[in-house]
Amino acid sequence: MSELLPANHDYTQEFENGIHYASVELAELAARTIAQQCGFFIVRGAWKPNTVGQNPVTALCMYCDRSSRIVKSYKPDPTKETRGNISSKGTGCQFQICIKEVRQKDGPNTWVMVGVTSRETGANRGFHNHEKVLYPEHHRHNKQFSEAEKERLRLMRKAGVRPNQQKTTLNTEGGVHHDIKQMYNINSKTRLDEMGEMDAIQFALHGAEHRGYHICLQKDSNNVLTNLFFAHPTSIQMLHAWPYVILIDSTYKTNRYGWPWVEIIGVTPVKKNFNIACAIIKQETKETYEWLLRCIKGLLGDTVPNVIVTDKEGGLLASIPVVFPLPHTVHLLCLWHVNNCVKQKFEVLLGGIAKREVAHAVWKKYFDKAAWSWTQEGFLQKINEFERVWTVKNKKMVDYVRGEWLPHQTMWAMCYTNHVFHLGNTSSNRVESSHSSFKTFLVSGRGAIDTCFAKNHNYMEHQFLEVVNELHKSLNRNLSRAIEALCTFLRRVVSSEAIKLMLDGAAELKDSCACHFQMTHGLKCACQIVQAKEEGRQFYAQELHVFSRTLDYKNPPRQQQVSDEIELQREHFRRLTVEVEERGPEAVRQARDALFYGLHPAVNENPRGRPRTSTSRIRSYYERSRSRSTGPGSSGGRGRSSGGRSRSSGGRSRSSGGRSRSCGVRSRSSGGESDEHDTGE
Repeated sequence: MSELLPANHDYTQEFENGIHYASVELAELAARTIAQQCGFFIVRGAWKPNTVGQNPVTALCMYCDRSSRIVKSYKPDPTKETRGNISSKGTGCQFQICIKEVRQKDGPNTWVMVGVTSRETGANRGFHNHEKVLYPEHHRHNKQFSEAEKERLRLMRKAGVRPNQQKTTLNTEGGVHHDIKQMYNINSKTRLDEMGEMDAIQFALHGAEHRGYHICLQKDSNNVLTNLFFAHPTSIQMLHAWPYVILIDSTYKTNRYGWPWVEIIGVTPVKKNFNIACAIIKQETKETYEWLLRCIKGLLGDTVPNVIVTDKEGGLLASIPVVFPLPHTVHLLCLWHVNNCVKQKFEVLLGGIAKREVAHAVWKKYFDKAAWSWTQEGFLQKINEFERVWTVKNKKMVDYVRGEWLPHQTMWAMCYTNHVFHLGNTSSNRVESSHSSFKTFLVSGRGAIDTCFAKNHNYMEHQFLEVVNELHKSLNRNLSRAIEALCTFLRRVVSSEAIKLMLDGAAELKDSCACHFQMTHGLKCACQIVQAKEEGRQFYAQELHVFSRTLDYKNPPRQQQVSDEIELQREHFRRLTVEVEERGPEAVRQARDALFYGLHPAVNENPRGRPRTSTSRIRSYYERSRSRSTGPGSSGGRGRSSGGRSRSSGGRSRSSGGRSRSCGVRSRSSGGESDEHDTGE
């Protein structure tokens, strides 16, 4: 319990120290310091002019911070909404001092602190009726924000920093004990100041238009907003570069209205997602999703996506064929959701949690193997086996699979999806990951539309930065020696992730290649890689899908038809020529020398090191003629004897430019027999 202030102690004498201060601010600061040393806090009151006499004096009143009176007879109005848990720390303390201006005849005026007496009773107002402050460092007057701290808080709020992190930052840097409630209060005040006279929806639309967003909205008959769709300008650029696969899913608990938050996600060639657009919708109906898909179609223009991946949402299932019909766009269902739904339904139909292991075993043996079967024969075999066995044991399970999932088997079974260009996206895990990342940027799931938009904008800016960083790494990443031998011409043209994915897939499927990888990813399959290694040929960028070589989303390349290998080599040579010229004169000189000596290997204007040719003297025409005329026994030179038998090591001649070169011109003999190196032509 805090210490009580003595009731009979007059604190006026602590302030009437006779010191003259140069300004009222210095006097006020001194008064606050003295009051805090005594165990209480004072606050600024009103200015009161003194009209007594010919020279009026100005005075600033200072009161105890617990001077507000307790009104015991207050009764709240039942017709008005009032806040609960309202309390006051006021005790009706009568303490008061004044800071008065003292006029000087021969200098500037000064300020002094004086006591105050009550006009009604004439009593001195220098006493307190409450206890001392036990923890002065945590008092609200010691935790006021400076202008620099307020500006720092505005910047942190704009960057999406959470209030608890704001508190930690300010307390660490300034040594002040701010609490979390102060952070919420100043953030709320900053938001209201920014909004001005606009409401949350108007403020969100104003911020979206200011940042260049593409906006679509719907209103009901009462002019009330029901659906809102917005897309970042960078997202639209990325969508035009990578429009092939789109994933759609909704999440909840993101706003105070309880409306679903829909995210539309795209795929990049560097294994990163990008947020195409977001929408907040009131109801998940066929009409709402059809309006949403038409907004996406408006962003695409004349382009249509190859694949749209969703879960089995009824509104999406009915609206996608209307806006994006077959065969241009294929709708795939998330295989993870399909398997999860079947497992849970089998568990319920078999008797609940007690039969969970049996249900999972049945699902694993039949449905999961059918879903991951690469051939339609294998898929039908497992489904027929499941129907034959479980029609007798539990016909409800068979009816559930027949009625719920077999009508849509082409949208989730692997034997059908392996013929679709889906880039490996047979589930909506990318959207689920985006939901999780987005919610880390949300301070609370109870924010208004303007708060959700601001947090989503910060999230997308962070996401775009990650995508650009990965694109830069892929452009400058060196290939390993094993990869470079096969994919030299793909460096800096095709993403390194696509090259690694292609070779890893070939290593896994080298024994059973069905060429599905080329259809689903647009890359070379295992059999083509093995054949290229055997032939010693390399791959060219034009042989792969344009998605894998779109590393500049602002200037995406167009899909080109694969020409013959000679034309591909010429195109690559032209690219190398441009690259060499861009590197400067030294690179041009080195490339010129390498090309010249590669085309003319016999020309060596500046030989270095030990000569590789023989230094033996070439015999003259006279010596060669004499050798032919004297017969095989003559060598035209000196002879040496060696053991009575002849050895020949020069029976063959090497020709260079029409002349013969001798490996040796001497003959060695022993015992009258000659050992000759024949160098005749």
